[in-house]
Amino acid sequence: MTLPTDGFGVLAYLALVVPGIVFIMVRSQLRGFRDVDRTVGGRLLLAFVVSVVFDAIYLAVFGAAVVERLQAGDPVSPFEVSLAAWMFVAAALVIPAIASWVIYGDGKLLRPLHQFAARMKARLTNSRYESTPTAWDLATTSTEATWVRIRIADGVWVGGKFADNSYFSTYPEPRDIFIEEQYTLTEDGDFVAAVEGSAGVWVAVRDDYQVEWLYDADE
Repeated sequence: MTLPTDGFGVLAYLALVVPGIVFIMVRSQLRGFRDVDRTVGGRLLLAFVVSVVFDAIYLAVFGAAVVERLQAGDPVSPFEVSLAAWMFVAAALVIPAIASWVIYGDGKLLRPLHQFAARMKARLTNSRYESTPTAWDLATTSTEATWVRIRIADGVWVGGKFADNSYFSTYPEPRDIFIEEQYTLTEDGDFVAAVEGSAGVWVAVRDDYQVEWLYDADE
């Protein structure tokens, strides 16, 4: 791929790539990798598509004012150069990052929209296809449960409170989980009490393990 060398070409190239790259980077930090993230080409294509969407919105909002200013033919002032630089920072970095956080963050802001989309999908099609690469990724990134327990053998359970300082891996990394507050469990998987002095427990989740999330361990 030949990169542009003139000033306008460089700006156009950045406008077609940077917003999408920022959007995808923030999304990956919030929700982990998706199937499209397997290859560099896939990520670049998605970044290009996302950037085109952002650029189209910017053009619809600011296009007329920019064309009018360019047609005026007046010399460019230092203030206008500074304003253009700050607008580029906002349009290419800040706005895509905020948009990605709103869409892929904790989900509370767009939860009604996601629920409506799910209902419409159920009415219009019988497809159960999910873009999330594995069931583990879907479960760990969508559950609102705050307790988890893992059966690593018959009568042997590991678990505890899963809160903000806990962590789980996502595709393409192997499945593992860090539980920030470990509890002792009975042979039936009932929570007994917090492990005294524990700073958390890490578990590499094997295929023969059973992982369960619970909303309220006391109940």
